[in-house]
Amino acid sequence: MSFHDYSLVSKSGKNYDGNNFIQFVKSLFGADATKQIIKKYLIGTSKKWKGANVFWQIDNNQKVRHGKIMLYNSETGKRQKNHLGKAYISSVRSVLKLKDFNLKQCLFGLHLINETESKSLAIVESEKTAILMSLFKPEYVWLATGSKSGFKYEYLRPLRDYKIIGFPDKSEYSDWQNKAVELNNLGFNISISQYLETTSYKEGTDLADVLINEKLYKISKTKDIKQKKEASSPAIINSTTEVIIKKMASKNPAILKLVNAFQLSLRN
Repeated sequence: MSFHDYSLVSKSGKNYDGNNFIQFVKSLFGADATKQIIKKYLIGTSKKWKGANVFWQIDNNQKVRHGKIMLYNSETGKRQKNHLGKAYISSVRSVLKLKDFNLKQCLFGLHLINETESKSLAIVESEKTAILMSLFKPEYVWLATGSKSGFKYEYLRPLRDYKIIGFPDKSEYSDWQNKAVELNNLGFNISISQYLETTSYKEGTDLADVLINEKLYKISKTKDIKQKKEASSPAIINSTTEVIIKKMASKNPAILKLVNAFQLSLRN
C-alpha cells in the first residue's frame, strides 16, 4: 500500500477564495462554519483546474491514502462538466505522475473516528454530502464511500465496533441493504435509511441535495420578506425648508438646537 506525504495535505490548505466548493459552502453556512469543516475534513485546493478542490482520504492511522481532485460550481454546488458532459475529476497521484503508486482507498473522513467519543456514524456516498451533512446534522460523524461500490467490507472493517447508519442515494437502497445484511452477519451493527426512497426526488438524489434545496428556499423566502418590508416602508421626502436647514446645519450645528427648542416646523 502506498501513501502520500502528509505535507501535501498541508500545502493544499490555502487559496480558499479560489476554491469553488468552499465558496459554495460559505454561501450556505457562513465563514465560521466553513472554517470548521475545512479543519475537520482537511479539504484542500488544487491547481489542476481553476476553482478545483482536493478531498483527502486519511485513514484511522492518519495515513494519507488518496487525494481526489474535483471541480464544483461555486453557485450551485453541482459538479462541473466539460463539453462532453463528463465531470472534472482527477487525483493527486495522477497530477504528480506517480506510476508506481499502489492505491488502496478508505472511507473519506475515516480519520475522524479517532477524534470523537461518539459511537454513532453516518455513511453516505459522496464526500460533498458527508461534509454538508456534518453541518446540517452535527450529532453524527459523517463519512463517505466515495462511490456507489464503496459500501463494502474492505472500507467498513475499521468500523465494526460502531453503530452505523447508511444513507444511500435514491435508488441505491436495495444494494446497501443487502450489503448491510451480509456485514451484520459478520458482527457489524448497520441499519440503512429508506428516507430518500419514500420521496418523489429523481434517482441519484442524495441527502444533502434535499437539505440544500430546503435551505436555499428558506434563504430565498427571507430575502423576499425583507424586500417586501423595504418596498412597503414610506419613502422619506425632505421639504425645501428641510433641505435648506440641513445645509445650514452642516456649517452651524447650533441651528438644529434652535429648531428643536422652539419646535419649529420644517414642512412647507
